[in-house]
Amino acid sequence: MKIEKLKVALSPWLRVDTWHTSHPLDEQRFHRALKSTFDLLGTTIAFDDFREAMNALAKEHHPNFQADYRNDLVDKFARRAETIGNYLHDNGR
Repeated sequence: MKIEKLKVALSPWLRVDTWHTSHPLDEQRFHRALKSTFDLLGTTIAFDDFREAMNALAKEHHPNFQADYRNDLVDKFARRAETIGNYLHDNGR
């Protein structure tokens, strides 16, 4: 259930072909998706939950990505998302 809600919140960012770039618009979509995620589920979301949801979305929307490349990207963004959530939680936001 939590993974499905995560997928819904993260989909507007991850369904875009350039989701993994550092382009300002991709960064903006990432942060908006995280805000939606944290508004919906709170800020204490585990790395593994982020990784599972992001990996499922990446496979669904970008099936041609090489598995190792996709996994590296997903791990990087899942770690960022968890770190941002922890920061917000620790600061009472």
